Amino acid sequence: ELDKAVGLDVKSKLTVECLRKITTDTSTVVSFLLGGCVSMLVMRWWNVRHDCIGGLWGSISDLNLILSAHMPHVEDRAAKETILRLALLSLRLCFNQIADKNEAKDLQEHVDAGIMTPEELQVLKDVCSKPQVVWVWIMMTIHSLADKGKIRNKEFTLPRLEKLCTKARGCIGETFAYTDTQIPYPYVHLLTMMVIITNVFMAIKSGLQIGGHFRNLHGHFNALFVIAEICHIT
Repeated sequence: ELDKAVGLDVKSKLTVECLRKITTDTSTVVSFLLGGCVSMLVMRWWNVRHDCIGGLWGSISDLNLILSAHMPHVEDRAAKETILRLALLSLRLCFNQIADKNEAKDLQEHVDAGIMTPEELQVLKDVCSKPQVVWVWIMMTIHSLADKGKIRNKEFTLPRLEKLCTKARGCIGETFAYTDTQIPYPYVHLLTMMVIITNVFMAIKSGLQIGGHFRNLHGHFNALFVIAEICHIT
């Protein structure tokens, strides 16, 4: 009855060997596809951590380092704290956008934490790419400080500060490029189908081998063999 149901000669060693060969071949293809998938996922994670979020954090640190060296006086502290607050706000807004929490009630948390003013909330609540907009404000603040003579040698220093601002904005954009772009569906679909096909052939092959073992017990039951075949399936 089983022969008719599956169309296989379940008693034939040749059938088992053919299934074993098919399983080995498909497993090789699956291993290759899974290896590439895992490698790509790890690379994407590291790029987001190191080049995107890490790059943004590095730009914030370098920006405040340079400003602190050029503006060491107590009266300059308010301006530096404003720039630092806005920079950290842009970082927090990145996580808001990634989590799709861009409503006014979500942004109110930043106001309650003291990192955003109510006026800034009213401006940002209806605009797109909120973290990048904040860097426009930061650059405008830096230009205002340069016009007041707070930044020495502004012909050389100001372009460097602008480069840090544009780098930060670029890191934010690259972060969203990763989070908003999925792995190509045809690749994932192919990988899924190959895994399913491999599991089907592996289950049939292991089932035939376990069935053959029970059919030829003759009083000797090899539990280790059965367990090994079951683990092979899973």
